[in-house]
Amino acid sequence: MRGRLFYRAWVPAGSLLAVFLTVSCSQPAQQTLPIASSAAPQAVASPAPPPEQEPIADERMVMAVQRALIQLGYPVGSVDGVVGPATRRAILAFQKDRGLTEDGRPTQALAVLLNNLVAQLPKNNTTVVAGDVLLFGDGSKEIAKAERAVPWEQESKGGLVAIRPSTVGWPPAARAGLDWATSHALDVAGSPPIAWSSTGVERHFEIHATQVLSPREAAMAGDAAQSCRHFELRGAEGHYPGIACRDSNGEWYFLHSRIRLAHPARRLGSQANSEAAAGARPR
Repeated sequence: MRGRLFYRAWVPAGSLLAVFLTVSCSQPAQQTLPIASSAAPQAVASPAPPPEQEPIADERMVMAVQRALIQLGYPVGSVDGVVGPATRRAILAFQKDRGLTEDGRPTQALAVLLNNLVAQLPKNNTTVVAGDVLLFGDGSKEIAKAERAVPWEQESKGGLVAIRPSTVGWPPAARAGLDWATSHALDVAGSPPIAWSSTGVERHFEIHATQVLSPREAAMAGDAAQSCRHFELRGAEGHYPGIACRDSNGEWYFLHSRIRLAHPARRLGSQANSEAAAGARPR
């Protein structure tokens, strides 16, 4: 015992610490057994889905999704703001084509994607609604049965030559007045647009006309291209393009058709002429 004390008395302080650490580390480590917790495991709450994955409830936003689907070629039936079976089928078809999760829900993320895709579409597409009249280069016509997107510049021999808004239920004077305003816009093609409205109907249009035809339109017009004009009726519900040509009598008709636009001096009575003149005005 004395020897050990004598030895430690002569060991420098730093060496004493090293010896102590050596002895301590040489001792076998004691294993500590885990202590079982008596507390019950707490349930982990599932994270809430991001807002963009929640179904859209706003009717106007649902209608925007429906219109975008139509423009991209996915029919939804009626654009009514209701997510019915037809709208769900359209969403599922779109999701399948794009490799997305197929759940048929109109989410915010879906709305953003649809909006971006629609913005990339060619600007020559137009949307028709039930009752609109489509005139084709082969002389045929079609009355639209449902809302859908229609490519104006489609490359085909019998392509579209005009799209006319539905005038079902319109007073005769309003129909003739719109034709008169369109004729006037064609007469002054290249001038500021003509604003048209009527007391007999709720719709109103700006009528734009130009002497410049697209290559497709000029090819369809052929030798008559010099006498033809491109025009559009633009309203809140959409726009209606057309190609009209002037005959030897100075009257305007739709290309490759027998349909002529009413002229106030020949087709309208005094009352209708007065309403047309009041409804059409340069803008």
